[in-house]
Amino acid sequence: MERWLYAYRQVAGDVTVLDERLREGLRDMLSEPDDAPEVDGSFRTRLRSEIAGIDTEKLVRVRVGVAGRRGSRLRIPLAWEAESGRRVFPRFDGTIELEPMSAARAQLTLTGSYEVPFGPLGALADASALRRVAEASAEELVERIATGLGRDPSRPPTADRYPRLTVADVMTPDPVVLDEELPLRTAALLLFHHRIGGAPVLADDGSLVGVLSEADLLDKEAAPARSGREATVHELRAAARTVGEACSRPARVTVPDAALRKAAREMLDARVARLVVVDGTRVVGIVSRHDVLRALVRTDASIADAVRAVLVRLDEHDIAVEVDWGVVTLSGSVTSRSRISVVERAVREVDGVMDLQSSVGWLIDDTLPASPPLA
Repeated sequence: MERWLYAYRQVAGDVTVLDERLREGLRDMLSEPDDAPEVDGSFRTRLRSEIAGIDTEKLVRVRVGVAGRRGSRLRIPLAWEAESGRRVFPRFDGTIELEPMSAARAQLTLTGSYEVPFGPLGALADASALRRVAEASAEELVERIATGLGRDPSRPPTADRYPRLTVADVMTPDPVVLDEELPLRTAALLLFHHRIGGAPVLADDGSLVGVLSEADLLDKEAAPARSGREATVHELRAAARTVGEACSRPARVTVPDAALRKAAREMLDARVARLVVVDGTRVVGIVSRHDVLRALVRTDASIADAVRAVLVRLDEHDIAVEVDWGVVTLSGSVTSRSRISVVERAVREVDGVMDLQSSVGWLIDDTLPASPPLA
């Protein structure tokens, strides 16, 4: 039986330098001090976790594969296995990936699966303790690598665990921008070179006039639409020679501190694949559907932390939280029955929560009508 793991961090710096640093220095970032690698290149690292409230650690043997690429993403196979005590720190097989988000920022991701021992009995152990150990190990490993690459000092270490993500948390900052007088072929080459699906279009005075996307370029080359407004738009694009003539207008915009779920709603309602992020009169970023998707793949540990932060904010300290593949389970009690709906609504609004199961009880039922006074 296998279970999937996923952990990530954002790192800041020249993506070319980060790429080279990860390829050349991954072993040094993970290996124990003064621990020489084996003949096969494997080395030892120390994983730490907590079981039943007791801190525990284990030396595991790590094997790093040959680096490869999938598009702009650097992928390095990574596996580890405890030389003893495998039931506590199970074998892991996966990859470390570095995906550029801009010229100065990248996302570091550990993804893969671990083996659950003992068959059905192991599944029970996994649900009760093993998964927490595996997730904590993955989080610690990614944190260690991110520290080696150089974390963004302007981003709080726990920002990715905040209950409500904003556009600024996932947007691509300092995006490629296109001049409206730029020849369309040049713009197409820029989109292809930077591996992006669209870019803001600016006028000579720096004002935002629209967005040029892959869909706009395809519309220029596609067969004509038969009738209606689509046919008119297609005729205009078919004759376009510059970015300003082919781009979609007006540009749909958002702001850095907008809630990510509101940005997602805007994209769906407007049927667009990206929003331009503006701060006053400046274009500061772009957020796409792919960026929003990152909010849905938060780790269970990150979601649990976010839910607990919500409960603290609501002053509810007697509710236990469990998260399994984005499904949050709440148990415990609140003072009054009416508080349950308040808690559940707040938890459902945490980014990354796929579903909610609640068995929260109450001490006082304040939803019942008051009893009439005795005569």
